[in-house]
Amino acid sequence: MPVRSFGAMDEINHDMLEHDFTSDMEFKSSNEKIKCFRVMDSEGNIVTPGYDDKISDELILKMYDSMVTINETDQVYNAAQRQARISFYMTQQGEEASGIGTAAALNDQDLIFP
Repeated sequence: MPVRSFGAMDEINHDMLEHDFTSDMEFKSSNEKIKCFRVMDSEGNIVTPGYDDKISDELILKMYDSMVTINETDQVYNAAQRQARISFYMTQQGEEASGIGTAAALNDQDLIFP
C-alpha cells in the first residue's frame, strides 16, 4: 500500500515547533520568532524576578481550584458527548490556565466582549 501524502504536511518547518523561553517582556516589530515569556519553569520555580509575590496565596488557590474544577467538568461532559447524551462539547484540557489566568486579571467593573 502506498504511503499517503498530505501535501504541505511534508514541508513542515520543525523549527517553528521549538520554543525558546525568555524572562524579558519585550514587544517586537519584526517578523522574527517571538520567544515564549514565562515566569515559572516546568519545576514550579520562579525564574523571572519580581513575580513571586504579585498574586496573593488566596487568589492562587482559588485559581488552582477553578482549574481542577474545569478539568473534572471536562471529563464528565466529554464522556457524555462521546456517549451521544449531549450533542457537542469542546474541552479545555491542557488550556485551563489560559482561561483562568485571563479571567483572574479582570476586575468586577471590567467589560469583556467575547
